[in-house]
Amino acid sequence: MCQPCLLEDVLISPQHSLVKQVHEHFLPGLIPHDPKDLEDCPDNLVKLRNSAYNIDGFGVAWYTSSAADFEQGDTGQSSDGMFKEGLRPAFYKTVTPPINDLNFRSICANTETRVCFAHIRAASGTPIVQTNNHPFVFGRHTCMHNGVITSFPAIRRAMLMKMSDAAHATMVGTTDSEHIFALYITYLTQNGDRSSFEKTYTVHEMAAALHDAVATVIGLQIELLGTKVTPNSLNLCVTDGIKLVAYRFRNHSTQEPPSLYYSTKAGTTLNRKYPDHPDGANIQDDANRIPRDKHGKHLIVASEPTTYREADWHLIGKNQLLMADEQGGVRLADIPYDQAWNAIDPTVDS
Repeated sequence: MCQPCLLEDVLISPQHSLVKQVHEHFLPGLIPHDPKDLEDCPDNLVKLRNSAYNIDGFGVAWYTSSAADFEQGDTGQSSDGMFKEGLRPAFYKTVTPPINDLNFRSICANTETRVCFAHIRAASGTPIVQTNNHPFVFGRHTCMHNGVITSFPAIRRAMLMKMSDAAHATMVGTTDSEHIFALYITYLTQNGDRSSFEKTYTVHEMAAALHDAVATVIGLQIELLGTKVTPNSLNLCVTDGIKLVAYRFRNHSTQEPPSLYYSTKAGTTLNRKYPDHPDGANIQDDANRIPRDKHGKHLIVASEPTTYREADWHLIGKNQLLMADEQGGVRLADIPYDQAWNAIDPTVDS
C-alpha cells in the first residue's frame, strides 16, 4: 500500500508547490520557458489561459478514517444516521493567501493522508467567499475544477432543472464549478437521495457521469445560445477517496485547455521519509531514509509539476481523461467528443 504523505511536503515545501502557484507557473511541454522558443507555441492564448494569478481563495480536502473510527458502538451508524465506513473527506477553505495562513500551515504540518485535493482559485465572476472555494464535497465524493463554463448565467437555471433535489440541496455556493459537479453527482447516483452520496461507484461510472455533465452543459449552451456559444475550459477532477478521474477539456478545434499533468513517480520525491528532494537539493541523511522501491503505487495529478525532474511528469492530452482504479491502475483515454461541440472564440477566430 502507498505510504501516507504529509500535507506540508506536498502543498508547501516544494519550490513549485501549489501555494507558490498563486503568482508563479511552471508548465513544461505546454508553455516555452526559453524566450527563443516562444515563437513555436501553436496557441497564442495558451500562456494567458494558463498563467492567471490565482488570488481569490484556497481549499484543501483530505481523506481520513476519523468519522468511521467513531461510529456509535456496533450500530454501524454515526450521529446523523449515515453509515460512514472507510475514508471520508475533511476540508479547510480560506480566502486569504495560503502561504500566509497560519491555520493552514499548522494543519499541513500535522496532517497525513493517502488522498488529498487542493485548489487555488481565480474567480470568474462569482463572489470571493469560502463557500465558493474548491474542492466541493458531496458525501464521500470530492470535486474540483480549473477553467470556466462560458455564459454560465445564461444556462444556470436550465442546469438547475437537470439536477436531482439532493444534489441541488447540497450546493452551498454559486460557482459554475459547483453546479457542474452537482450535475455529476446527479448522474453518478442516478438521481439518488443524500444517502447515495455515501456509496462508491466504479471508475467507469465516474467517468461516464463526468462526461454526461459536460455534455449537458454544452447541449444547453447550444440550445439556449445558438451561434453565440463560445468554448469552455473544463479541467475537472473527482474522487471518492479510492478512485479518481481527471478530465482535460476544451471544445475548440485548435486551442489547448488549461494545463494538467500526472506522475506515478514523484510521490517519493514529495515525501520526506524517502530519498530525494522536490527541488533537487542535496540531502545529508539519504542513507537513513526508506528505499524508494518500498513506497508502492501512487498517482499525482496537478496543473503544474511540483518536483524538479520533468521526466517524472506527463502532460495529459487535449480532450483526454485519466482514470485511476482501486488497484492502483492508471489509464488514459480519449474523451468522447462530438465535432458539433466545436465553438468559436470571437477573440481570435474570424
